Amino acid sequence: MSSASDVRIGFIGSGFARRVQLPGLAFVPGAKATAIASGRRANAETVAREFGSAHVFTDGTELARSPDVDLVVVSSTPDSHARYSMAALEAGKHVLCEKPMALDAFEAAQMVTASAQHPDRLAWIDHELRFEPNRRRARELIRSNAIGEVRHIELSLKPYLRGDGRPQTSDAPWNWWFDASRGGGILGAVGSHLIDLCRFWTGSEIRYVAGLVETFVKQRKDDTGNLRPVTADDFAGCVLRTRSGAVATITLSTVAHHGTGHHGQITGSEGTLVLSGETKLELAKAGGPLEDISATDDLWEKINPDNMWARSFVRLMREMVQVIRGGTPQGEPATFRDGWQVQRVLDAVRGGRGVQLD
Repeated sequence: MSSASDVRIGFIGSGFARRVQLPGLAFVPGAKATAIASGRRANAETVAREFGSAHVFTDGTELARSPDVDLVVVSSTPDSHARYSMAALEAGKHVLCEKPMALDAFEAAQMVTASAQHPDRLAWIDHELRFEPNRRRARELIRSNAIGEVRHIELSLKPYLRGDGRPQTSDAPWNWWFDASRGGGILGAVGSHLIDLCRFWTGSEIRYVAGLVETFVKQRKDDTGNLRPVTADDFAGCVLRTRSGAVATITLSTVAHHGTGHHGQITGSEGTLVLSGETKLELAKAGGPLEDISATDDLWEKINPDNMWARSFVRLMREMVQVIRGGTPQGEPATFRDGWQVQRVLDAVRGGRGVQLD
């Protein structure tokens, strides 16, 4: 592709793509949304009109084969990620797949095989927190030995906030997010990101996993008022050990009424890094006070929604579009192989017993 050409992007899915991804393209030079696919054609048509996309599809495979698309963003429910991603690769397209990558590690491995058969195509997972300024800075500090050898990492999210800013407690309406057969649950939605961060920060694979998931709210009302069974997890906790010897604990809850939101602490032999919320990073040497070293965010209060997920997605897309147009990669995006490694951990946590991965 000529460096002067816009990257034509097709989006499969009309939910997260409409709320976060398509608005973010306004801040990505060289990117153009040309197609939208949704199982509900009316949704796809509405989104296409809103964002000026010329082509509408009811099937993601059709979009993947469209000659008017260079990059396919798979933003549908997780049970369709493998099918649409592999169709796009087979059609010669670049792919950005949402997380969780697939329903299980078997599907994820198939996606890795498909990407290996098309080495000239980018096949990335949307682990956008790798592009969040403070989490990226934490990696740089760890790699520069600012806190010494990483000993343990603590990551948590309590409560989980839904779209209206309220905790997603027992009154949140039922949708696919509460259906395990479609890939719902807090572990896949957020846990996948935090597991990837542990790998990203330490540069080491996960070798041991022990964890569990729980569903505390057994039924929820759907949009018609009918009660539906909840089969996906609303709580997840795990302990991980990396090959380098670091230990990580992750706690996630969608039913907590109160909490600190996003919180992380990385303890090294010589110091500590603390991540608070979406915007704060602190550093302390052993025995010393915490110092605010938060990175600036040039997208702060410029995009809508104005949260770290949306801002980080813009940065990831800037990188991806730049590479597709012939530029040199600047960061370390998550590839399909990274997604497969994360999926192995997710499967082990759901298994509810200690698992040695290598």
